[in-house]
Amino acid sequence: MTFEKVKEIIVETISCDEDKITLDASLKDDLGIDSLDAMELSMALEENFSLTIDEEELQKFVTVRNIVEFLDKQNG
Repeated sequence: MTFEKVKEIIVETISCDEDKITLDASLKDDLGIDSLDAMELSMALEENFSLTIDEEELQKFVTVRNIVEFLDKQNG
């Protein structure tokens, strides 16, 4: 499942408490992800899902759900 993989990547990348990561968790407000964390997360997602996330797409990632939906759409 995409959500479980994204959750695992977030925990590994930014050392976030796994319990805080829900589909509707705000990357910035709930998980404390700043711009540097977002870039690291983006690179980890690209590597794990074998895709490219451009800057415009990255800006749309406000919640964990946004990431999951993007990845599901890419992997169609």
